[in-house]
Amino acid sequence: MRTRTFRGRFFFLFLAGTPIAAEAQPVGVAIGNGSFRLDQHPVVAHATVHSGSVVETEADALELRLLAGARVRLAAGSRAHVFAERLVLERGASEWLPGASYAIEARGLRVTAEGPAWGQVLLTGSRAVEVVALAGEFRVLRNPRPLVAVVRAGTALRFEAQTQASPQLPFEMTGCLERRDNRYVIRDLVTGVLIEVRGTGLDREVGNVVEVTAVSLPGVQPVAGAQEVVQIRRLSRQRRGCPAAPAPAPPKPTPPEAPPVQPTPPTPPSPEVKPAPPVPAPRRGMSGAAKAVIAGVIIGGAGAGTAVFLTQRKKETISP
Repeated sequence: MRTRTFRGRFFFLFLAGTPIAAEAQPVGVAIGNGSFRLDQHPVVAHATVHSGSVVETEADALELRLLAGARVRLAAGSRAHVFAERLVLERGASEWLPGASYAIEARGLRVTAEGPAWGQVLLTGSRAVEVVALAGEFRVLRNPRPLVAVVRAGTALRFEAQTQASPQLPFEMTGCLERRDNRYVIRDLVTGVLIEVRGTGLDREVGNVVEVTAVSLPGVQPVAGAQEVVQIRRLSRQRRGCPAAPAPAPPKPTPPEAPPVQPTPPTPPSPEVKPAPPVPAPRRGMSGAAKAVIAGVIIGGAGAGTAVFLTQRKKETISP
């Protein structure tokens, strides 16, 4: 009896000391018009989403209503990891709806909305990320958080990380040449980002819009406010005088806010995700330049047909 009692106590203590993984916290609700997959399990209509959950859409879009107040849509054929303060897009396209602050990460970039904003992030090809600002503006950053671009309402930009062998390849960019702390910088007229430039004959072009062909100078500390330093190989004046830096665009009318979300909603009939209102086509970006390279990211204007509606049932396509 003593032996049995000792073993029983030992077994009890062993179980009590065994760590048990805590269940992930709920972060919101996924609502769709049809079926989708949540952590590899098939779901119809709606389901509670926990931190770190993987959501995969099939033939229909769905809407994520986060407990923090943010709303994000995923297009058909998309895949993403969902967290309380960010969504990591792995395939397809996503769309912000006005609400609380929320970040979308894709292929090493982090896109955040500045105030009430409405926009989209799309994965194209094997490496590119397109950001479409439909209302308000968005900041595009690359870890560890250097600013790559500010995408304003009506603008669509395409981002692609450079390969390891490409930093010394020449690239083109267009912007306003300015003087900062006895150095020279170019302010891109679309991205709003400053790049420090080095070269000859820069003083006589200060205050003008110029187009340059340049190469990056890795490891060189830029002047305060600039993202990187480049060496100019060719410079041509595009026009005399520089336009003023654009003011942040005011948000346009947007879809109505969603009601508060409960972690485990009652089972309602299959809800419908209503289409978004019409949106003007975005402009081509990059101030007329073919491309620029900022913080190791190649940036170019995205096609005018980039913007898509992520809420059309059974007819969702993403233009390249």
